[in-house]
Amino acid sequence: MIRPLVEGFFLGLTVAIIIGPAMIALIQTSIKYGVWHGVYLALGIFSSDLTIVVGSYFGASQILGNPKSHLVLGIIGGVILVLFGIGTLVRKVSETETVEAIKELKFKRKGFFTYFFKGYFLNLANPSIWFFWITSVVAINSSYGGNSNKVAFFFAGTLLMVLMTDILKAVLANKIRTAISPQVKLWINRIAGILFLVIGLFVIGSSISEYFYGISLINGQLTQ
Repeated sequence: MIRPLVEGFFLGLTVAIIIGPAMIALIQTSIKYGVWHGVYLALGIFSSDLTIVVGSYFGASQILGNPKSHLVLGIIGGVILVLFGIGTLVRKVSETETVEAIKELKFKRKGFFTYFFKGYFLNLANPSIWFFWITSVVAINSSYGGNSNKVAFFFAGTLLMVLMTDILKAVLANKIRTAISPQVKLWINRIAGILFLVIGLFVIGSSISEYFYGISLINGQLTQ
């Protein structure tokens, strides 16, 4: 099960390096309120990602009942990831992009756990997060032929990588803020876009190979 874990690391790394609202919110929170507040925000984001992934997996397991559904949904999911990669490649870089994640939800009690719940609910409120994780779960589940152990190890690697890099962003917030210029943002988005393209093509190829492998097994059993 090492291979699915390592493959999951690549998707997690791709998600982690995208410079979007989550990264900016983490950096701003750590700089303005301290590293630990940023870490708790990261833990909240991780927990909400985990909630969506687990829920999506159980939903996907209900609709993926035969090899043909694995093939079709795997190809569709892979194509969506490829399109996501193309969109990331051509995405324009904003020089003044800012996100104020702290004021969007108000809690009576102030403390570290306040930032955990803010990270959790703010992430859940983002429709693009739902779309990305549901698509990824369906696609990866299809590419592994519905093998629950492989899927579990893959997303364990993905979410672990996202959590580790988010905590690192909180710790290195000041350095990251000064290092990220518009040109750096552009190249990071290009790298992320290429990685999404590779992952999407991998999902399509794996779904096709799993389908024909399953067909060959069935034919082999029938001829015996």
